[in-house]
Amino acid sequence: MSQQPAAMPVLSRGRHRGPARGACFLEYTALLAGEPFSDHPACVDGELAAVLRHANDRLSDGDRFLLTPLLGRAIGLVVPRPAGTPRRQRRPGRRPGGADGHAAAVHDAAVRELRALVSRRFTAALGYHPSPAEWREHACGRDVDRLFWSLMLEPTPVSTSAAWVDRLVGRLVLLHECYEQAMAQLELAGTPAVRAAAARSGA
Repeated sequence: MSQQPAAMPVLSRGRHRGPARGACFLEYTALLAGEPFSDHPACVDGELAAVLRHANDRLSDGDRFLLTPLLGRAIGLVVPRPAGTPRRQRRPGRRPGGADGHAAAVHDAAVRELRALVSRRFTAALGYHPSPAEWREHACGRDVDRLFWSLMLEPTPVSTSAAWVDRLVGRLVLLHECYEQAMAQLELAGTPAVRAAAARSGA
């Protein structure tokens, strides 16, 4: 069961036992989505969650509040999992057979397609064109988390910590937009922002 906080928690670094002790960005996202208290909410794509988790922990206590306008926006930015399929396999690489195995394979393919499309949109928006070797290094765009952080000093570095924080927050907004647009392009169910993106694109 989800654990509702007695009061709005202050965003803080790391994992927490419960909302009474505070919450990181992803733990609070889980609460907002009505999920059990966890920094790995099922309602957010794993790569987007990794970026947000690292952003939460890299920001100082004085700057972390800048993430609060994004709270809740990531909810639903995930490929819907077929009913009856587990979130994680106990033995990586092994799948159930029959219809369940086919559904899991289709789901995994859709996840890979979403992440690659997000990365293409993100790099294009930055005006950055990874070399073929760079693209392969990031699993052809599927490793969104590593790609995001590798580009924090691209296409030009920043000279102050304040400028780095501003860039980070701006790029987190951009990354959410890329997820919303990619989900709309792939005609995946999602948030009102995804439906609005689909309407704008005529999907």
